[in-house]
Amino acid sequence: MKQISAIAGALALGLWSSSALAEFRPASCTLIVKGETYINGLCQFEADKDGSFRIASKDYFVYVNVTGKTAEASWNADPKATHAHAPLGVLTRKGACWENADARICARDLPTAQKAAALAAQPRGKYIYPDYPGASQSCVIARGGKWVEGALLVLDTCPGDRSANRFVPAGDAIKIDKADGLCAGVAPGAKPLVVLQKCGGPGAAWTASASATTSAAVRSANGICWTIPKMAVDNAKFPFEIVAAPCANEDKQLKFFFEKS
Repeated sequence: MKQISAIAGALALGLWSSSALAEFRPASCTLIVKGETYINGLCQFEADKDGSFRIASKDYFVYVNVTGKTAEASWNADPKATHAHAPLGVLTRKGACWENADARICARDLPTAQKAAALAAQPRGKYIYPDYPGASQSCVIARGGKWVEGALLVLDTCPGDRSANRFVPAGDAIKIDKADGLCAGVAPGAKPLVVLQKCGGPGAAWTASASATTSAAVRSANGICWTIPKMAVDNAKFPFEIVAAPCANEDKQLKFFFEKS
């Protein structure tokens, strides 16, 4: 199975001081590599006390390790890459940016009203990933990033922003934050795929006692569980469909973690 690595945040380049807490926040960011623009606008940003940082959009993320007046940076280079494996070399600071001949990385604070709107728009739910070797930082997301009625829920590369933080366990349902009235459900038809549907409808009753540290099956009252058959297939490529199937014995049933990023 394809391994995924979580994407993380970023440092404030002139936005926040080096004493800033290491937590994500919205910012306006730029990433240009060899003349191509990969990030230009709203991003997630995180600063470390030593001045090092990370910025992340949905598809791309950059790590910048600051040492004195210079920094070394790397990025994922491909939306499906799971680590910041591609070096960007040594950079020097110019205002709110770090630059060299091939790369420019910038992060700027948002105006107060724009920052408040960006924070309000961020999902406040949890993200879900399977308790399975190599999958600790993949995510259950709506296929194509479209959180609309009928969209398939799939296991895929975790996006760099917080758009996967959608799931809100609520009694016998798993509601979807920022998608009013939608819950995890099951598509009608011969293949019972897990989809987004109106809360309260047939198939929209799921429970899970999972947390960030304890995994659990996602199950219904009538003994149906979330399964991901392609996880057992060598060289299978994302996205993986989630299939509702009869629950297996406890030691063989796929379990999931529910976590806030």
